[in-house]
Amino acid sequence: MVNQRGQAFSVFELMIAGVVAFAILIILLMVIGGVSLTSSQDAKTVMANAISSVSPSGTTTTSEFTLKRNEEIASEDLIEKTGLDAQSMFFAKGQFGENSAVIVEAVPEDGSFIRYTGSIDLKARAKVVCKQTYDQVDTALTRYSSGTSGTAYTFDTTAEEYCGDYQPCCVIILERPTR
Repeated sequence: MVNQRGQAFSVFELMIAGVVAFAILIILLMVIGGVSLTSSQDAKTVMANAISSVSPSGTTTTSEFTLKRNEEIASEDLIEKTGLDAQSMFFAKGQFGENSAVIVEAVPEDGSFIRYTGSIDLKARAKVVCKQTYDQVDTALTRYSSGTSGTAYTFDTTAEEYCGDYQPCCVIILERPTR
């Protein structure tokens, strides 16, 4: 029974040293990029949440999301969460105008879709612009395409072609993520 005193304290010290070592290991792995504590969000969910937050009128920019290889997102996929008609929403290449792997198409009666056909996943954000009428959206698109907002965007069409008589009218414009 001699020298039994203080034995429990050294076990406690060893446990604390283990926790500290584990914390340092996690920090080092994050620094070298081996572990990411932020989850990549589903593109459909991010876009639908953004439309819901600004509809019927407003502008917002989403958090970063990943377009996976061969992923397609249609305006119909966003109906349930947004409560809007598929024809009230359309996609635009925005800052990915020169990227042939980003395909945007629309049939005015059926809505719009975006497809990514690249060989690796694509990180992106989206600027969502919702207005009461297509005229108001077209005015915003003109402003963005001219570069007066700071960055020039590419638009292949007008909101009138997609939204027509549907109100509100929302455009989902792809952007490069900020670094």
